[in-house]
Amino acid sequence: MKILITGILGLIGNHLGRHLLDRGHEVIGVDDCSGGYLDYLDSRVKFYKQNIVFGIDNVFRDEKDIDIVIHTAAYASEGLSDYIKNYNYQNNVIASVNVINSCVNFNIKKLIFTSSMSVYGVGNPPFDESDVLDPIDSYALAKKLIEDELRISYHKFGLCYSIIRNIVVPSHVFQ
Repeated sequence: MKILITGILGLIGNHLGRHLLDRGHEVIGVDDCSGGYLDYLDSRVKFYKQNIVFGIDNVFRDEKDIDIVIHTAAYASEGLSDYIKNYNYQNNVIASVNVINSCVNFNIKKLIFTSSMSVYGVGNPPFDESDVLDPIDSYALAKKLIEDELRISYHKFGLCYSIIRNIVVPSHVFQ
């Protein structure tokens, strides 16, 4: 399969890309190089350096027949998100909407989105998918909004998707 990974230089994107390459898949990676390490990029990845806040249609036009998009790109700003709301929403919501729109416009079979367990708010982990989503900061709200956009895009346009909720451990746990 031909798989596009946004945030290919991040921890999840990079390791997932190598895993898929080792299993014979073609991987296209997109990242703006604001985090992660370009030196760690597997040479087998066809790489696009670009900020998806400004769009991603060019990648879909250049790379014909993409089967799956795995959207791991984000600015993980949970602690800062309430103080940098514009930056948070641009780099998380607007960037993700650009990915979703491109997936719809280019008939992508499936979009896999990495969300966060922070969408549950102050709950009692382990969380269950049936638990109420109750974000308590702007980062979590952005992730929830993207999840809502995916549901709407499925109902309106038939975009198939999966949501993976990553576990975020606050830094104070390790102090």
